[in-house]
Amino acid sequence: MPLPPVKPLLAAALMLAAGIAPALPGDRDQPVQIAANAVRYNEKTGIATYTGDVVIRQGSMEMRAAEIVITTDATGALRSTVARGSPAHYQQQTDAKKGPVVAEAARIDFDARNEVITLTGKARLRQDGASFTGSTITYNSLRQQVDAKGSGTERVLLVLPPQPREIPGKDK
Repeated sequence: MPLPPVKPLLAAALMLAAGIAPALPGDRDQPVQIAANAVRYNEKTGIATYTGDVVIRQGSMEMRAAEIVITTDATGALRSTVARGSPAHYQQQTDAKKGPVVAEAARIDFDARNEVITLTGKARLRQDGASFTGSTITYNSLRQQVDAKGSGTERVLLVLPPQPREIPGKDK
């Protein structure tokens, strides 16, 4: 089975990296590694389906899922990425002074045209002790807006750790 062209996959990984949060400056210069038990690519539709313990890595970005489907247009530009798992997992270091941003959900969708990422099914975002959970979490990077929804018995929950207090007279 022929492998998908490298250029669309590189674009997909770069867009994944940019989807949730800005990457560390050197991340985009790192090679993209995609490992899976199987891959199927349809040149006519531009759809690449990776199955079986799929892992995509580039720099500090890592995405893990049971299945990742990447769709490109006729020019090879990324249209969408869908990751499914129990849960699908995404993490990336966005700031050298902070811990990684970690996202988990049953499904992670990235709409490249609108720069929107949606976490669906026991969605959770966390970084440095702060966390955001809900049934669905959507982040629009163009508007820099987060929307979260609960379902039936599950409410949206935001947890913020206490900020360190400065002690007067203590040297920094």
